[in-house]
Amino acid sequence: MSGKIEAILMHILTSLKNDVTDYCDIETVDANNSIVMMDGSLGTIVRFNGRKNVLGRSEYSSFIRKLSSSIGVFFKGTGHQIQFIFYKDLDSKALLERAVRSQRVSADRLNLNLEDLIDETVEKNAGYVYLEECYMVFWSRPSLLDPIESKISQDEKNRFRKENNWPSTANAQNLLRPISYLMDRHESFVSKIVSDLSSKQFGCSVEVLNVSNALKEIKRRVYPEYTSDKWKPAIPFQEILTGELNGIPPRWKNNTNDTDKSEILYPNIAGQIMVSTSEIGKRDANRTAYDPLNDPTIIRVGARFYAPLLIKTPPSKEENFANLFASLNGVETRNNNQRKSIPYSVSFMIESDGLGGTAFKSIFANILSITSEINKNINLALKALRERKRDGEVITKLRMSVMTWADWNNAEQLVLRKSKLWKVIEAWGDTSLMEKSGNPMTAFQTNCMGLTTKHIGPACPAPLEEALELMPLTRPASPYINASTIYRSLDGKLMPWEIFSEIQSHWLTLISGKPGSGKSATINSRHIDACLLGGVERIPWLGIIDIGISCEGSTNAISDALPDHLKHLVLYARLQNTESNCINPMDVHLGARYPLPKWREFIVNFITLLITPVERQGKPYEGMTSLVGSIVDEAYKLKDTLEKGQPNTYSEGEDLFVDKAIKEAGLNVVENNTPYYDIVDMLFDKGFIYEAERAQRYAVPRLSDLATVLNTPELQAKFGNFTSENNKILEAFNFGLLTASNEYMIFNSSTKFDIGSARIIALDLQDVVVKGSSPAQQQKTALMYMIARQSFMKKVAFHTDDLPQINSRYLDYYRKLINELIDENKTFCMDEFHNTGGIPQLTDQIFADSRESRKWKMEIILLSQKPEDFGTLSDIATTIIVMDSGTENTRAYLRENISLSPVAESALINHCNGANADGCTFLAMIKTKSGDFTQLFTATLGPKRLWRLSTTAEDRKLRTLLFNQMPRPQAINLLANKFPQGGCKAAVDMLKQNQEKTNKVFNDDEILDSVIEGLANQIIKEHQTLMTSNM
Repeated sequence: MSGKIEAILMHILTSLKNDVTDYCDIETVDANNSIVMMDGSLGTIVRFNGRKNVLGRSEYSSFIRKLSSSIGVFFKGTGHQIQFIFYKDLDSKALLERAVRSQRVSADRLNLNLEDLIDETVEKNAGYVYLEECYMVFWSRPSLLDPIESKISQDEKNRFRKENNWPSTANAQNLLRPISYLMDRHESFVSKIVSDLSSKQFGCSVEVLNVSNALKEIKRRVYPEYTSDKWKPAIPFQEILTGELNGIPPRWKNNTNDTDKSEILYPNIAGQIMVSTSEIGKRDANRTAYDPLNDPTIIRVGARFYAPLLIKTPPSKEENFANLFASLNGVETRNNNQRKSIPYSVSFMIESDGLGGTAFKSIFANILSITSEINKNINLALKALRERKRDGEVITKLRMSVMTWADWNNAEQLVLRKSKLWKVIEAWGDTSLMEKSGNPMTAFQTNCMGLTTKHIGPACPAPLEEALELMPLTRPASPYINASTIYRSLDGKLMPWEIFSEIQSHWLTLISGKPGSGKSATINSRHIDACLLGGVERIPWLGIIDIGISCEGSTNAISDALPDHLKHLVLYARLQNTESNCINPMDVHLGARYPLPKWREFIVNFITLLITPVERQGKPYEGMTSLVGSIVDEAYKLKDTLEKGQPNTYSEGEDLFVDKAIKEAGLNVVENNTPYYDIVDMLFDKGFIYEAERAQRYAVPRLSDLATVLNTPELQAKFGNFTSENNKILEAFNFGLLTASNEYMIFNSSTKFDIGSARIIALDLQDVVVKGSSPAQQQKTALMYMIARQSFMKKVAFHTDDLPQINSRYLDYYRKLINELIDENKTFCMDEFHNTGGIPQLTDQIFADSRESRKWKMEIILLSQKPEDFGTLSDIATTIIVMDSGTENTRAYLRENISLSPVAESALINHCNGANADGCTFLAMIKTKSGDFTQLFTATLGPKRLWRLSTTAEDRKLRTLLFNQMPRPQAINLLANKFPQGGCKAAVDMLKQNQEKTNKVFNDDEILDSVIEGLANQIIKEHQTLMTSNM
């Protein structure tokens, strides 16, 4: 008897809501994605990340119509509700820290001392990024069921209790609360709308939260300061990926009812979520006007003070959430001595049966219409809505509320924030608001996500399409969920960018932008981030080809961050057209006598371009490619150790590393007699892998061997009489080979250029090409790009598909190598691509590489000045990034060839105008497996990173002068402190103008050098003075 009395008393106390836990109506969970409320309602929480395409007015209207059609079928009867809730908070550091957490872990694992750059990324972006989240809570109420289903369900539960002697559990979750008949309807409701939102047609990024994550987000919204990322609720839930089942935590019995067995089941969810006290404000003459608790409509929950407001009447004019967001973004108050936009949440509840409960209002208005124009208008409005419903339009109940808050150490700002929020909301389509008197905790509950199915805001009937217009569905979203690189939206939303994302079929990225657009800094910053990807076990592979020193900044940053014993993993080199830098295009993999098919394709392409006259702009004579293929095949046969072969033989002194290894291994070698191929095998067998690779270089054919093969009877018989455009192609080949041999010392001999064990390889082609648009310049550039590409690819471009082509002696070696390579990230980047002039052999090679890149786990990145420079490569690119709006011709090209939409073009013109103090905004067109998306991203880099990566002439010169005087990291710190905007050009220009007035005899270059040297000396002197004073 005492137990029953206790239960009755508890029920009465709960209804009075004397405890903070009384404001959470969640009972338990059901299945993987559904929370169960105390009345049996089912709820599923969906994170709405936003729209993955830039949005214009017409696109938004079309989207709302489609969404209304998708949702409308569920709102024609009673029982379904959707809560939309949007949060914008001030403290984004926790959000940013979560985004860079994997970078910190990887940096530590790889011994990369890049903590300063990671810290700077967080600090710099915290000034622009806000914590912004939007959720949809799908509710299915028991009213969906007919009375028979409800009775059957209740009878089944009663029978189960009786047959199993089910105990009472006043302080535990009622695991019998779920209504089985409701689940099918609920799952259909959620899956249909989520599937539509996720489709290419709708273009939204949404994520259904499992019940564990859903409850964590509910708690985080109530107690952000007390909710750890690692917190998990005690619920009957099994992780799908791990199979781990949540255990029941042990508890002491805390009631006197012997029949109550609460302690052996999962504890109440309300007690797990509502973990800290609350306090309602009260008028007190002893409190100041700015004390938030002097206002009876303000509450304290945990360490925050909240001001919840209810919207009495919604916007009367045509409005949307984007306008409200923009208005609130422009309202600022102080937060920890910084001017920041006010934090707020907006809660909307859309319920079915929008005209339910309006019959009395219509009758009453009809009676009073004679004396009241207002009531006549009410009656007419309701009549119009009923007519729209008869025409098939869905009429819903719409309730709305808003809330702002302040942390305990900034509480005096809350009164001001509440006032400003009120004014902005009222200006949003003539909306009217009201405060909740009596118990404002219920208004707080309404403004929180998922705590209750009840929204206490005044209900108004609204056509579904018009209600959806007001929902927070206009925000941008990245197609990516995980962050490898931190970008943001123009108005402060975190926009993650994921390198090697599984949502794409392969990774070919094309980036265009004129000089000064921020292209180089953006890509070189991304190279640094590529070394910090989550889960990497070793420094990733990164190959960079550039004309000039812009890539030196990122390679220096990585090299400086590595300990001395790992610095060899980074190589920056300027190729020279000399024999000492020779790269033999006919090299093959270790242990091979013939190239793999993909390498043969490269060799044939390369030599075909090499011997093609420059005036033909890469177009070979008819039949020439076939001839080159035959010559190449015969050259490898010539150098094989077959009976008729003429293999290259060992010569002492040709390679000192090979000589030393032969002696150490005790090999029986006869000079000028033992084939190099045999030495390769013998050194490999003895474990001298590196030396075997070097010996291989002398075993393979060289360009000079092609002339020998050209005169063989077989080739003469096959091609001797073949002509193209009145030229015998054998003679054309011979002439082209002779010309190339005189022009390109870098290709003439065995390979001497050695990248060793480096994994990050930046090759600067400044000294081997001449920038220009003449056919000769473009062909030379294309050849250098192709040979530099091969230097990197022959280190990493292996796959299990290659194993059948591998010599059995080397199979174990290649199996191990491929096992190591197969899961390692690889990036290959070509900058200044416009200088290659669209030479077909290079374009064909990139096409071929792109087809293979997925299985190599390689991203290929090309950078150029205009989108047109990429030609047909745009057809297979998975990401196209445009850094600036370009000319009308450029935009016409994008419209015609890349389907640039009018709204995307408008965004490009208005927002992509080069780098400034706030960052660099670019338009990205991203192809994924589920559809194509176009979005704006803004990269905001900190001063240290900018000083590392800047390619501005003044910055490079000042940086170099300091690098010559002190360690690079120390110089970067000094520059970042002196010029926190990330560059010195503005200061140099001002000083230069002053000198020009007084130094008439100096030319511009002399004045510039003098100014920058003066700045360098000043920075060094200031640093020395500071160091002396601190001693």
